[in-house]
Amino acid sequence: MWACDNGYTDVPVVDTPPIITLGPITSGLTEGQDFKIDITLSDGIDEGRISTLANFTYTITKGGTTVNSGSQDLSGDNQKVTIEVKGGFDPGDYNLDIRVTDSNGNESTENISFRVASSRPAFDISGVWTMEPIAGAMRVGPAPGSSEWWQNSSGDVSARACFFDDKYTFNNDGSFKIDMGGLTWLETWQGVAADGCGIPKSPFDGSKNYTYTYTSTTLTLIGEGAHIGLAKVNNAGEISNGAAIANQIAYTIVEQTQQGNTRKMTLRIEAGTGVWWDFKLISGPPASAAIVGKWKMEPVEAALSVGPSAGSREWWFNTTADVATRACFFDDVYTFEANGTFTIDMGAQTWLETWQGISADGCGTPKSPHNGSGSFTYIYDGGTLRLIGQGAHVGLPKAVNAGELPNVALPGEVTYQVVGLTETAGVKRMTVQVEAGTGVWWTFKLISV
Repeated sequence: MWACDNGYTDVPVVDTPPIITLGPITSGLTEGQDFKIDITLSDGIDEGRISTLANFTYTITKGGTTVNSGSQDLSGDNQKVTIEVKGGFDPGDYNLDIRVTDSNGNESTENISFRVASSRPAFDISGVWTMEPIAGAMRVGPAPGSSEWWQNSSGDVSARACFFDDKYTFNNDGSFKIDMGGLTWLETWQGVAADGCGIPKSPFDGSKNYTYTYTSTTLTLIGEGAHIGLAKVNNAGEISNGAAIANQIAYTIVEQTQQGNTRKMTLRIEAGTGVWWDFKLISGPPASAAIVGKWKMEPVEAALSVGPSAGSREWWFNTTADVATRACFFDDVYTFEANGTFTIDMGAQTWLETWQGISADGCGTPKSPHNGSGSFTYIYDGGTLRLIGQGAHVGLPKAVNAGELPNVALPGEVTYQVVGLTETAGVKRMTVQVEAGTGVWWTFKLISV
């Protein structure tokens, strides 16, 4: 017997590792979404004579910690695998590692990094919040935003200081904390003899574990005793009127603003049918903190000026000599308290004008209601300063929004535009303007003392 070949060298069959082709991540790049990605697998080049696909494994990690993994057996030369994770992932950076083997022991790996974004709105509520220490921080009435039945006064901010210092903290991990310190505001429904400051009462004392969810329109607190504002208020009604203690409270977000490092948020809740509460919160220093303290008119030329346009002194302005002539006016002290109260101390004399019932302009005994004897409050939002109460003013009392006294009725409040507020070496300067009727612009320059 004999045999021969054709003179050519045998060609070996090549068995390459499997080929992994990643599809796009079709969902799951926002927290809470189901995560999904399709992966196409091929056994590679072996002319179908040596191996087939054998096994697929994957691992998803965050910061080196495994958060999801899986595996499955494979068969044939081509297969499509879908990785799907119901509920998706929390916000953060992730890595997906894939490993595929064939029946001949060949192995291939692939990986992809991805980021899961937060589904929370762009307005960040994380951090520490308190009730804003102003009149109307809490209000209730028969319609949304109404204060017809009650709202806290500026005096209440001081009387309820133990409440206005309660801290509400929203953590990025979804946990919510209430820190009331040693005292908070209690009401008789909580077992005390009279409304007033006292030791926090369970379950509203912040001692339990709470969580929260947050969308652009709704803030939900989860856990018995979790609340913002008055503990008695929940979606079913008021506990003081027989409503049960809630395990969850949903507030509607009606306003959110940020100016510098100060954030503000107004929450609204219908406590039962037709009982609407608003709670105003603040995080960071209030805008009013910038003007808290004592002020006088700055003793300089044009501390007082008036003209046909904002900032103009075309019609009149005080001279340097006027500072001395009107010394009884330039020593008047305007005080803005942190609790929202405003006072005027004119001493024994101030500058009076003939419209106030004297024969000639000059120094004299302050005239009511512009003698500082009233009860005044203020609201400053970073751009607008409202002085509330008949007789409340800075600068010349005759310049009010409707015109100049006595040509217009005495108003209950005056609104000024704060066009300048600076601080240098601990000294603050503030410039305010008021349009006293149409086309009559007064400017007043103040300095801290």
